[in-house]
Amino acid sequence: MAGYGKSTAKRAGRAVFAALAVIPIVALSSGGVANAKASESTGSAGAVVQRAVSFTVQNVNRSKTACHADGATYTVRGHLTGSSQSLADWQSVTLLLHGLSYGEFFGDFTAVDGYNFARWQAESGHATVTIDRLGYGASDKPAGKDICFGSRADIAHQIVEQLRTGKYTSDNAESPSFRKVVLAGHSVGGLIAQTEAYSFGDIDGLMVLSYSDTEVSLAATAALVIATQECAAGGQRQAGDSGPEGYVYFGADTPAKFIEAHFFTPNADPTVVDATAKLRSRDPCGDVRSYKAAVKSNLANVSKINVPTLVLTGAKDAIYPVSADKQAKLLTGSSDVTAITIPATGHALTLHRSAGVFSTQVANWLMQKGFGGWAMPAGAPQTGGGSTSTAQSPAVAIWGAGLLIMGLAGGLLLYRRGMPDAG
Repeated sequence: MAGYGKSTAKRAGRAVFAALAVIPIVALSSGGVANAKASESTGSAGAVVQRAVSFTVQNVNRSKTACHADGATYTVRGHLTGSSQSLADWQSVTLLLHGLSYGEFFGDFTAVDGYNFARWQAESGHATVTIDRLGYGASDKPAGKDICFGSRADIAHQIVEQLRTGKYTSDNAESPSFRKVVLAGHSVGGLIAQTEAYSFGDIDGLMVLSYSDTEVSLAATAALVIATQECAAGGQRQAGDSGPEGYVYFGADTPAKFIEAHFFTPNADPTVVDATAKLRSRDPCGDVRSYKAAVKSNLANVSKINVPTLVLTGAKDAIYPVSADKQAKLLTGSSDVTAITIPATGHALTLHRSAGVFSTQVANWLMQKGFGGWAMPAGAPQTGGGSTSTAQSPAVAIWGAGLLIMGLAGGLLLYRRGMPDAG
């Protein structure tokens, strides 16, 4: 490489130094939540603590999306996950809303170790509330026709208020109150989060994940037509032959259809894919029927959102096949919008081998925008093409320390002497 002189060598030395120095940080930092099923583990932010929480809410609709709600009182259940440090200073919390077919497991996945988003966030000093939205999992289940995206935004607003005041129930005697609340929504959870943001103006930050107001795949559009027809015929019961009526599988009536829509399988662990498909849920007909009205409302109002916003999507999303930039351009009311598209990743952002990249981007954005915590090293805890294993052996840590020493020595040598020119 002719012309590779001393100044270039100095820059190369710095690059080698920095790159090698990161390796042991990744190796040493990823062992704190090796067992995602444990209720408590110890990491750099102190013990990772998880508390069962519940919120008493009214199924009313005061949002800007007009649709039907029954007005009844229900309980939303989930978990608050954080480090002993993040829960002690009561600074910030992220409320995560899942999309259709999912449940709390999108953010609090325990079926396979190494994919628990809430626990990885706790390792980086962030507190997260994951919930089953009404009609899913452990939360109450109204008749499917009696809830809609407008009332879901109102319910999210009520939970945000309760997180600020501490007026919710925790399995611990104390229910922390938080000064700042970030609202995150995955898939149609992003639709709900945006509706909450411009309808109530009560959040400090917003994350729109795997969602677009303008681009929907032909397969997803066809699924909406079919689900609408099934709902017109009365739908099904929420769970098999039990539960309230008025629910349907949205394009996921078989595991194969769900997998095709939600995963880019070349970059996903088959064990995780199969476990997720088994957890999929039927969706309320009220959501199906109010989808178009909610999108129309979003297109008319998202420009009014004025808080820091992260728009993040996967490059291989088969439901919303669009880069994050396009959705970000709609959010003209905020002067602080970050758009990130993660390569080789499908709709289920937390459940691909790139889950660590997603967790890192979220944690770093939260830190940079003043919501506490600290930056994760790039690529931790997992990388797009790497293993799903997160625990590191002592030998790996020693190897990483050796690389650090080598990086320091090599970088210093290149910096001081320069690299000889090559012919």
